[in-house]
Amino acid sequence: MTTPADRSGSILGPYRLVRLIGRGGMGEVYEAVDTVKDRSVALKLLPPHLAHDEDYRTRFLRESQTAARLSDPHVIPIHDFGEIDGQLFLDMRIVDGQDLRALIRQGPLPADQAVAIVEQIGGALDTAHHAGLTHRDVKPENILLDGRGFAYLVDFGLVQSVGQSSLTATGSAIGSFNYMAPERFGTDAPVGPPADVYALACVLYECLTGAKPFGDDSMEQIIAGHLHRPLPPTGGPLDSVIAHGTAKDPTQRFASAGQLAAAAQRALAGQPPSMPYAATQVAPAGMTSPTAPQYPKPGQYPMPEQYPVAGRSSGSANIVLAAIAAVAVLAAVGTAIWLWPRGNDDQPVAVTTVLQAPGAADTESSVAAEPRTSAPTSAAATNAPLTNARGPGDLGLSTPITTPACTGETVTFVYNAVTPGAYAQEIATALRQHPGASYLRTDQSCASLKQAENGNPIYAVFYHGATLAQTCATRNRLGGGSYSRRLDDSTPVGTEVC
Repeated sequence: MTTPADRSGSILGPYRLVRLIGRGGMGEVYEAVDTVKDRSVALKLLPPHLAHDEDYRTRFLRESQTAARLSDPHVIPIHDFGEIDGQLFLDMRIVDGQDLRALIRQGPLPADQAVAIVEQIGGALDTAHHAGLTHRDVKPENILLDGRGFAYLVDFGLVQSVGQSSLTATGSAIGSFNYMAPERFGTDAPVGPPADVYALACVLYECLTGAKPFGDDSMEQIIAGHLHRPLPPTGGPLDSVIAHGTAKDPTQRFASAGQLAAAAQRALAGQPPSMPYAATQVAPAGMTSPTAPQYPKPGQYPMPEQYPVAGRSSGSANIVLAAIAAVAVLAAVGTAIWLWPRGNDDQPVAVTTVLQAPGAADTESSVAAEPRTSAPTSAAATNAPLTNARGPGDLGLSTPITTPACTGETVTFVYNAVTPGAYAQEIATALRQHPGASYLRTDQSCASLKQAENGNPIYAVFYHGATLAQTCATRNRLGGGSYSRRLDDSTPVGTEVC
């Protein structure tokens, strides 16, 4: 399918198209001049190659009718909509500013700014929900900000009225995977306002961290995250709000988007949450499709879990179920990581082999955990809440074995030793190369770590992070074969936190 030509400079009825602002699956948006009313507008047009597709036409008209009847200052105003010479159009107020995605690209937002945006969009969502509508595509690209920071929610092309059948693009699921609530991946699961609350909490997370929820590497990882893993904490006061808003069970989320925003404001003011919460780790029974992946229990598979990037297709009718099934296959075969001598060099090389499904090509990549003569600066290492007593498994080195508490702290691992009889020598060498680091034995630590390799205990050298940001900064600085983990008894083995 070819990309439609830019129609800037052309005339459509009373509209003179000035420049193309953006293009998406449901249309093109132009800055245009309404020559009758003598004003600049944002004109959304259905792509020419879809003009005769009845499903797309239906969705386009529904967007027009829905958005035009919503009365909220943070819903982009609709001036007019209809059809001119066979071309469907939507005439909207033009916003002199940028979308939230462009702002996030400049770096994480201050917490107060992020909450102010969420509060405005939360009000727009509540208005839509009270009208019986679910937006279904809340994401940074659909939040516009003017020069004063006033936020607008746009693109109701994916909304669904109560009682309406769900329309999809060429049969596939609609919405953005990065922000889709767990119930969106089911076959017959009801989808309502709680899905928008979930997406808005994901947007809040991305505003604070600059990172998309559950990464952006592969569809499998994203879906698995929504179904099975909580978002990692940001280390700030809004973590409890995000956890509550992204609970896997929709009945455990905030009752409205406005409640989420109010809780965020209270958290910024240092007030305790108004109600207890427990962020569920898996979607409740019956809410996911029969092909939802069954993830390994802590300690069952090697670490780190790495999934190959999946090809993306917007035209497959079974894209969601196929992606979930792929996750299940990958989880079943798992991955392996070990340290292997490199020729006559006594320093090991960390080798990760991704085992694929039968018939798929095996892939292997090597990342060297090279010896370092200069130590990374790590204030976190001096702040670690560790127990340094000579406990079980201590190797008798000048640095005692440590037993970190399994309460959610994050660490960056720089070396694994898995050869009995060589533990002391290898760990001593690694500690000399990484001043300020500590070591532990994984089978005497937390269930979020791989417990053994070929039946042998794993000794690991690591840096502690006082905050997630500090952990990730250490991980990025070290690079090579280093990796970061959360120390608890609930996070699946192999979950990378950075």
